Amino acid sequence: MKKATIPNVSGARARWAVAVVVLLACLTCLPLTLAVGSRTSSGGYLNDTSESTRAERLLERDFSMGSSQFQLALRSVRPVTQRDITAAGRRLVAEVAASEGVVYAQSWWNTGDARLLSRDGHAALVTVRLRGTDAVAERRASELTDRFAGRRPPFDVTATGRAAVNADLAERSRGELIRTELISLPLLAVVLYLALGSIVSAAIPLGVGIVCITGTQAVLYGLTHLMQVSVFAPNLATALGLGLAIDYSIIMISRFREERAGGLDPPAASRATLRATHRTVLCSAATVAVSLSALLAVPLPFLRSLGAAAVAVVVLACTTALVFVPMALAVLGPHLERGRLPRRPNDKRHRVQETVIRGVMRHPVSILVAGSGLLLLLALPFLRVQWGFIDERWLPADAPIRTATAQVREDFPLATGASPLVLLPSAPPGSAAAARFGADLSRARHVVSVSGPTGVFMGGTRQPDRTHAATGRGSANAAEARAPSHGTWFAVVTRLDQSSMSAQDLVRDIRARTGVGPVLVCGETAVLQDTLHTLREAAVRSALVICGVTGLLLTFFTRSLFIPAKALVTNLLSLTAGFGAMVYLFQDGHLARWLGGTATGATDPLLPMLMFCIVFGVSMDYEVFIVARIREEHLAGADNRQAVAAGLRRTGPVVTACSLALITAVAPLMASSVAVMQLLGTVLVIGVLVDATVVRCLLVPSAMALVGRWNWWLPFTSRHPLPRPSAKATASATPSGETT
Repeated sequence: MKKATIPNVSGARARWAVAVVVLLACLTCLPLTLAVGSRTSSGGYLNDTSESTRAERLLERDFSMGSSQFQLALRSVRPVTQRDITAAGRRLVAEVAASEGVVYAQSWWNTGDARLLSRDGHAALVTVRLRGTDAVAERRASELTDRFAGRRPPFDVTATGRAAVNADLAERSRGELIRTELISLPLLAVVLYLALGSIVSAAIPLGVGIVCITGTQAVLYGLTHLMQVSVFAPNLATALGLGLAIDYSIIMISRFREERAGGLDPPAASRATLRATHRTVLCSAATVAVSLSALLAVPLPFLRSLGAAAVAVVVLACTTALVFVPMALAVLGPHLERGRLPRRPNDKRHRVQETVIRGVMRHPVSILVAGSGLLLLLALPFLRVQWGFIDERWLPADAPIRTATAQVREDFPLATGASPLVLLPSAPPGSAAAARFGADLSRARHVVSVSGPTGVFMGGTRQPDRTHAATGRGSANAAEARAPSHGTWFAVVTRLDQSSMSAQDLVRDIRARTGVGPVLVCGETAVLQDTLHTLREAAVRSALVICGVTGLLLTFFTRSLFIPAKALVTNLLSLTAGFGAMVYLFQDGHLARWLGGTATGATDPLLPMLMFCIVFGVSMDYEVFIVARIREEHLAGADNRQAVAAGLRRTGPVVTACSLALITAVAPLMASSVAVMQLLGTVLVIGVLVDATVVRCLLVPSAMALVGRWNWWLPFTSRHPLPRPSAKATASATPSGETT
């Protein structure tokens, strides 16, 4: 007699109770979206231990000097040299200088520095040094802009400078977070419905993704209390967390359908799904987290905050999927196919898939060489990369601050060019060594003048007092009275762009000079050089950590030596197209113009490392999905080629759905008004597309087909690769009628 089935009422009640708790938690986290945005910053490029940062601190402490991060351009209908205009200008500059957090405010009126007077004499520039970190300077720049910008008779005042540009970037990025989510969620709903084939099956990963989004805001809010968080972190972390949560959900739903087709009821199929997929999801999340955790080792707040946010989001996405997807499948399993799309014959798709699989199996060498060559060719534009920080050119062409900055560059070319500040801690002001250093430096190529407490030098000659006002001696007088007896400084005036190679060569030349003790250089060009040096050192360490740890994880997961090595190489190939796109599409401007921007002329040095960690991690994500299924088929008795072919058949639709979901989650970043968000979205989309098509469909199976049984060899465990399965086992592993 058949035993009656007793429904698990307590288990059902527990699942519904958990669902209610999760819903309430999500509603609680929603207000954090706005709170997170107000606590982020678009700065974070400074290494606290670098030479340029130390020089800025010493200049500010000992001389009340330092690089200017904020400027006010004051334009009048009459020449600013007239007496009443001069009086009004002096009052405004004094008001700025007395504002909270201002180290100095310099202008033509209080220093006589001719660089701060426009060519037509109708405008003056006020340069301001702000005290505090990037985030503090950004906030104070916003306060000064609100207080002084606009019509202040007799002046029209506009705000520019690094801190003002950062504040505008931050404000735009904060405003676009909700808009991005409102675009991506409906698109994801459509993609999931088409990919999974029913309303209920599409609702599960979308719901898990929404839970992950709200959890992401809580994670980011917590991080803002621990570190300086980049303004780009909420957008990037939300898109990444949403995509990964949906990826893991799709894998589990696909496996659940297989278990149901095998005759299991929904609760049993849910448990079987968790047993079969939890190792894959955990290994995938671990490899992604390891790749992103390399950002934590870089001593730059921008990358550290993005790394911390991304790692936390990966852990959250993995946990959310493993906890809530089985619960949802157990409850909604009987209704999973409700709202199903009309069934259409898949013969054409199957024929295409079989054609690809057979082609890979028959011509592995040709496909491996051709695919690798194509990806390396796409990377060639990266060879002409030019480094430079994010500036006003990354804003929309019609952004007011971008227009104002362009006008300031035209009106005050000497005040806005590369102007390194040189600190000589061991050379007393007025000493012969300091004077000799200033004179020699003024003879360097591209240097217009060198000024400081020791005097003003042009062409190797100290200028008489009557020319000081024309060359910047007045700005030196402002700090001369406060100069300590143990050191001096010089301001170098050039017409060079801050990120140009000539400006970088000049900074290297200054740092290499000897005879006066230590020579410390600061300014934006010096910061760029120090950042590049920091990234080069960190890149080597990060690459070793990523490759070593992910290699060990894959070795443990696959019991193979070749598969981890192959995964590392193919994942690096996944990066080639994205890195080439950075230069060709944005630095050169071939796509930026279509997206409403312009050619930046430079690539921010922090972006390649960020993209490396993200794309490498996502690529390893798909590697784990495919290899796990191939290994499962091999352990079931199929030989190497049959296991590879069967694994591709099983995971092909899953990887396609996952990649489409991730692309849909990330693609709205391309519609941002900020070029850096456009770049991040575009490179991620290209990286995922290349990885899901060329790498996973062609390179990975062709490499595994070429190596054969050695795919499954691991030293110290057996003397030979796994033995070839018997003919009987092989026949049972291959569905009837299928040939490979």
